[in-house]
Amino acid sequence: MAERVSRSALLWSSAGLMFTALIWGTMTPLLKVLTEVMDLWLLAALRYVLGLPILGLCLLLVAAPRKTPRPMNPGQLAILGLAMTAFSVLYTIGVRHSHPVTATIVLNFGPVISAVMARVMLGTRVAPGFPVALGLALAGGLLVIWGTPGAQERGLGLEGGEPLLVIAQICWQWYSIRAQQWLGDRGQIGLSTITSAVAALWMAAGYLALWGAGIAGGPPGSLVWHHVIYLVWICVFGVAVAIVLWNVGVSRVGLPVASLHMNATPVFAVLTAAAIGLPPTGLQIAGGVLVLSGIVYMQALQFWRGRTA
Repeated sequence: MAERVSRSALLWSSAGLMFTALIWGTMTPLLKVLTEVMDLWLLAALRYVLGLPILGLCLLLVAAPRKTPRPMNPGQLAILGLAMTAFSVLYTIGVRHSHPVTATIVLNFGPVISAVMARVMLGTRVAPGFPVALGLALAGGLLVIWGTPGAQERGLGLEGGEPLLVIAQICWQWYSIRAQQWLGDRGQIGLSTITSAVAALWMAAGYLALWGAGIAGGPPGSLVWHHVIYLVWICVFGVAVAIVLWNVGVSRVGLPVASLHMNATPVFAVLTAAAIGLPPTGLQIAGGVLVLSGIVYMQALQFWRGRTA
């Protein structure tokens, strides 16, 4: 649920969500590489386990909430952690068994899923201007993807993991709504740390059970240096940093608008490619402009209205 915030807080929230989009924009290709050298179940578990110490450190450094929070409900905590666990597992396996271009297209429809779930679970009406902003962002995202060199020749064939990515997004959006309802009074860092800790317990227990049954594999024999960097980025930034920024954004602008920012992930993927010597095509540039114009349009409306959606 979004709270009324000042315009400066709205601006900072939007900046944080854009940084989250930058982080998550790198996740799909990096996970694709790591799933080829590491066990899927181990990788899914490590995402939360390795990111947890950073969240714990952040929790120690921030001031406690001014009001005494409600007692935590163990059942609610278990369900929130399970939703995060389901997202991590389904997302990792879905990326492994999807073409990167197709996976990005599926993930780009996150704002549509979030708008539907916010309507069903909270009765939230679509914010004024959201359909226009969403249309611009979706169109831009598709242009960015379609303009990727070789994308048209490769086609957009399904490889079986795409339905898992849809279910993963549903799990994540459900978590995003319920976490604010059940733990929002503990602050966004507290909320993120508590739920990530429960998810880490679920993931560790699940992995150990699968490993004991001979389904999951053990640690890889060796990882080259860039694989280690990818793993650190995914765990520290992709989980610890991004989850906090995401929850802050959801609490201030609402789930649908926060999800709209995630349509910028293909843009950041293109910028990353350009940084390593792969300049963007004209279609990618045009798509990036459309995505950013949709986000700017939505933010301008919110500034004008003087409140969040």
